[in-house]
Amino acid sequence: MKNRKNFKKVLLCLISSLLTLVALLPNPQVFAEGMDAQLVIHKKKMLDFPQQEIQNTGKEMTEFNNYQGLADVTFHVYDVTESFAEARKNGATIEEAKAIVQSQTSGTALLSGTTDAQGDLSLALPKKQAGKDAVYVIEEEAKSGVTAAANMVVAFPVYELIKQSDGSYQYGTEELDVVHLYPKNVVENEGTLKVKKVGSAEGEALNGAEFVIVKEDAGVTKYLHSVAQGMYTWTTDKSKAKHFVTGKSYEIGEEDVAENEAEKGQMLITGLEVGEYVLEEVKAPENAAMITEQTKTPFTIVAGSQTPVELTVKNDTTKVEKETPQLDGQDVAIGEPINYEISVNIPLGIADKEGSNNKYTTFKLIDTHDPALTFMNQSTGETGYALYDGETIIDSTNYHVTEQTNGFTVTIEPTYIPSLTPGGTLSFVYYMHLNQLAEPTQGYNNEANVDTEHTTDQTPPTVEVLTGGKRFIKVDGAVADIKPLADASFVVRDQDEATAKYLIIDPVTKAVAWTTSQEEATIFTTTSDGLVDITGLSYGTYYLEETKAPNNYVKLTERIAFKVDQQSYAVAGELVAPEKVPNKHKGTLPATGGKGISLYIFLGVVLLTIVGAYWLKRPKVK
Repeated sequence: MKNRKNFKKVLLCLISSLLTLVALLPNPQVFAEGMDAQLVIHKKKMLDFPQQEIQNTGKEMTEFNNYQGLADVTFHVYDVTESFAEARKNGATIEEAKAIVQSQTSGTALLSGTTDAQGDLSLALPKKQAGKDAVYVIEEEAKSGVTAAANMVVAFPVYELIKQSDGSYQYGTEELDVVHLYPKNVVENEGTLKVKKVGSAEGEALNGAEFVIVKEDAGVTKYLHSVAQGMYTWTTDKSKAKHFVTGKSYEIGEEDVAENEAEKGQMLITGLEVGEYVLEEVKAPENAAMITEQTKTPFTIVAGSQTPVELTVKNDTTKVEKETPQLDGQDVAIGEPINYEISVNIPLGIADKEGSNNKYTTFKLIDTHDPALTFMNQSTGETGYALYDGETIIDSTNYHVTEQTNGFTVTIEPTYIPSLTPGGTLSFVYYMHLNQLAEPTQGYNNEANVDTEHTTDQTPPTVEVLTGGKRFIKVDGAVADIKPLADASFVVRDQDEATAKYLIIDPVTKAVAWTTSQEEATIFTTTSDGLVDITGLSYGTYYLEETKAPNNYVKLTERIAFKVDQQSYAVAGELVAPEKVPNKHKGTLPATGGKGISLYIFLGVVLLTIVGAYWLKRPKVK
């Protein structure tokens, strides 16, 4: 009993000390759990206000789903709890008190925020201020081209407004912790964009250029997509963006963008909202090329302006293309002829004059290639070059080919230039081959361009070709560690058959050829490092055949299949480890049913000799 009384005294003492300590602690302003409300503002844009007022209920409202959100609108929240309470104290009704505080937005805002790309803004607000039910005024910051909504007054506690059968509203019984508000806005969409598309050589109007309209909403990139509620709609998916084409005009239709014909090279877009945009070109007209510096052009639609925004966007009227039409892939053997074709669109004004002189007095096709490529400079034969205007061969008297270090130039005679087909295609067909400098560790480029003294291709095309190879190492198959073997000889076959052809590699040019005669085949013989290095092959499957094994080793009886591809010789410039080719040592002949006995016989003789010597030398017993 005494112990129980002592325990009670100690407990009371501890509680008293704890209460004293709490009283001495600082008392920051805090809100109990559940005392904060979430205020969600859904900013919607309209061309005019609904004929019938839509009442905010405090809940999410599907009535606004058809309206687009308005991004980058800033709201400021002001605490008017004391002013509201004072008005009520002086006899004002709730509605009268709201009207009194609605304009009280001077001083520092309690909280501010900006709507996101969907037009939404979420704010956390205390339900109580200084022990009273909180009252806030929410003010919308002015935005160009937007008619701002009136200040909103929110007084806590907030209950859902429920629509009755007669159209009136009554408050429900459940207090809302999340309050949804839908301030209405009217936006201006009377902006017009007028684009003129011209070629850089002549300034000629160009139809067929394709553009998208881009804007930034709260840091999110959006693309003009379609039409809804009399306004353009936007998407974040560029692949779904509406393409606007020069030679057409566009306006807001009933359900989509309406399209009509326009003057050549012009593009007209009406119904744009006030704001900043980017006109982005995504496709150049046929026989023209985009200029990087003019691919994206910013423009601004200003509020209240009836003057169209005018932009001029240029294209180069020369575009070079290069291909290897007969090559399946990029891989070739050294020495194998590679068919190349350079194509360039002929300017539409190729026959134009400047005064009494021809405008175009220079027309050159320029080829630049890696040193590992050799131009086959011949105008006749199967690998001879030829120049075409469309499908027609141009006589060689109307142009000449000049070879320079790592390249060549095709120059059309000035007097013949005006005879080219306006808007046609000029093509030069020729052959090259990889030479002895080519290695399987990298690709070899061939670049083409054009010079007319008016335009050159801003992004000249490059074609890359590759060759392949494979490395092997001859090793002793009975040794765990790598033991290279010298004096092994191999040939390479193109099939795993007795009639397969043999590989020939020219010792000087490294050119690859194939023969049916083994005597003509290239022999690969290992040295002390045991390596077999085979290069200059096109991609495919080949077969390594051993023709001579190292001394005292058994020759392989089967061919070894190996694949040549982009990773068979080197990866990222680093050599791939050689493939092991093991040989068995001939060794010694074993006894039937047992191991070789030579060593055992030798050891037995030695032991008998030692024992005999011992018996002869030991002392004799009398």
